[in-house]
Amino acid sequence: MTTRKTIGIIGVGPMAIFLVKHFIKSTAPLRICLFEQHELAGTGMPYRQDVSPDYLLANIFSREIPHIHEPLADWLRCQPTGALERWGLSPDGISDRAFYPRTLLGAYLMAQLQALVAEGGAAGHEIVVRTEHEVVDIKPMADSIRVIAKTSAEWVTDAFNVVVLATGHTWDPHPSEGDAVLVSPWPAKNIEALPPGAIGILGSSLSAVDVAVSLAHIHGSFTETERGLTWTAHPANAAITMTMVSKSGILPEADFFYPYPYQPLIHLTDKAVESLVADGRGQILTRTFALLIRELQSCDPAYLNDLLMLDPTIEAFGEAYFSRRQRLGAFRALEANLVESRATIALEETIAWRYALLRGHEVFEAALPHISNEEWERFRSHLLPVFADCYAAVPHLSLDRLAALRAADVLEIIEVGDDAQFTGASDGGVHVKNGMKNHQFTAMLDARGQASALPSDLPFPTFVDVLVNPTDPLQSPFKLAVRPGLYDGVFCLSMPQVLVRYPFSQGLPNCDALAQVVVAEVLSGV
Repeated sequence: MTTRKTIGIIGVGPMAIFLVKHFIKSTAPLRICLFEQHELAGTGMPYRQDVSPDYLLANIFSREIPHIHEPLADWLRCQPTGALERWGLSPDGISDRAFYPRTLLGAYLMAQLQALVAEGGAAGHEIVVRTEHEVVDIKPMADSIRVIAKTSAEWVTDAFNVVVLATGHTWDPHPSEGDAVLVSPWPAKNIEALPPGAIGILGSSLSAVDVAVSLAHIHGSFTETERGLTWTAHPANAAITMTMVSKSGILPEADFFYPYPYQPLIHLTDKAVESLVADGRGQILTRTFALLIRELQSCDPAYLNDLLMLDPTIEAFGEAYFSRRQRLGAFRALEANLVESRATIALEETIAWRYALLRGHEVFEAALPHISNEEWERFRSHLLPVFADCYAAVPHLSLDRLAALRAADVLEIIEVGDDAQFTGASDGGVHVKNGMKNHQFTAMLDARGQASALPSDLPFPTFVDVLVNPTDPLQSPFKLAVRPGLYDGVFCLSMPQVLVRYPFSQGLPNCDALAQVVVAEVLSGV
């Protein structure tokens, strides 16, 4: 009888789904057990119904989602009309380039998990999904790794050869800034519980857009008119105002047209970075940045001229990239960018410099494991915000909603520096002092997105206690070393821990790529 390699996966969101997708390609039979603390498995936090209402859009279009069991558009075409109507869709409106609600993606991911379990079973693997099982600890032993979980009725212990942590996003339920207590926008009921008033939103990126849209749906309604989208407050909620409190003072840019499948860059390529690493001359970040400048000069020389980049440096480029929008102001820049982006889609023309930056972050990601700590700090401070801004483009409808809120005079954005002071009021409100200006809010929502964390922050006390280097950032292939004499087979793909040195790892394509790395490492020993 063949002995099966046993694999435990903690968390059953997109990362776990892609792990299963690649594990079931194994020619050796596997036993895979997935632990999910919630009632439903497969959605992950961003796509759960209680976290993301139906009106919040994912910022990835259909065809960009890596193939799981079947493409999203094909799955949608098989859904009954009644199911599509829930998301405001019709059979003839399904497109490979469309942006869909996050809850729709959650339903799709759940269906793909079920299909993969069936596919894996047919291939000879044993796959078990345990819902409402909260893993509370992981104990490496001499001969295996024990996973301890609890349900509403009992404690469950199981032993594995390999454990993969795929716990996804985690959020502080009681966030704070300075002396002020903030409100977490997740789950959605936290936003729904806030009475109308002067609501602050800490941040101005994707999460902040979602928070503003959620507040708008709770306290009013959008209407499509001949002049475009408008917003009107419900009569009882007329006191609602929203203010994004932002370090940059700008908003994300709109999705634009670019070829898919992707076209390669010319100068900034993985092969070029491999050569930089191999020649032993160091300064990997500076030299990779030089490749980026060559790419921009080649594809769109006017862009660097517009930025006044006669002698580009990493620091100057990072500042100049945002300065154009800051000079225009957040909402004027938003309107101009929507016009430009819509034109690119109508004409199917690519904005060359944006495409170079969009693709370029992937090449920089390949360079990051080889840079020094000093270079990493330069990258984190000056280039990471540029790339994060460029790949986090927003569906047009989401920005139309912000423009409608601005036109209704209920949304503004203020820029604050690092020295802004946040203090809490006795009534639960938040005061923000920015230089000589004071801003008062009845409540403030924390929309800064997922924070990074070290392995020492993992919520498994026994496991953290036996880690050899609990404060070292994760490195590929994401295996965590434990003390000698203990079974060594725990891999970590939990998002906060991955983000420390792999800052572009959020998103479904990234989950697929990371899962492939871990599965290849695990199966190399089968």
